[in-house]
Amino acid sequence: MKFCVIYDLDGTLIDSRGDLTAALNYMRDTYGLEPLTIETVTSFIGNGAHKLVKRAIAGHDIDVAEALRRNKEFYAIHKTDKTTLYPGVADGLAQLHVAGIPQAVITNKHQEAVGEILQHLGVLQYFDHIIGGGGDFPLKPEADSLLHVVEQTGSQVADSWMVGDHYTDLLAGKRAGMKCCHTAYGFGDIKNEKFDLEVEAFGDFVRSVV
Repeated sequence: MKFCVIYDLDGTLIDSRGDLTAALNYMRDTYGLEPLTIETVTSFIGNGAHKLVKRAIAGHDIDVAEALRRNKEFYAIHKTDKTTLYPGVADGLAQLHVAGIPQAVITNKHQEAVGEILQHLGVLQYFDHIIGGGGDFPLKPEADSLLHVVEQTGSQVADSWMVGDHYTDLLAGKRAGMKCCHTAYGFGDIKNEKFDLEVEAFGDFVRSVV
């Protein structure tokens, strides 16, 4: 039985709320808008940068493309100022890597930022595949990118895992025919999506599969 593990990024491997909030508030400040709370920004996360920015300027006559450009410009420089790995992630990824289990990150965050963040946090070497937004695949909850990773790693789809904190992760995993793990410690909204496993810490997932 060969299986792979695919992770979401924000709210699953990393807590990025501080840097995402700072970037959105910088963008809003350039338009003379008041800053948003981290709780409000957290409620906007999960469907990619375009939706994130669109939600942050809702109700204002602002060009979304230009607002997105300003947001990305700031985030590109400050994306690791406050972002951290969740407890147990570094050790857990290393343990699964040593066990020979293929691992991948599939996120709706823009592709160009993902590798740099993982490199900065010291865990890039554990991933066989990294797929972000703006590339060749549609964003989650579409399952195309998940099925691509399963195929490329020679894994059995029904035995493989999608791990995430948001309904887009769980729905993508379900559409792919994978098992799904909800990271309850994250900040996503799972809506009414079902899952096979729920964990309160990353290490709990690792212990369940090794």
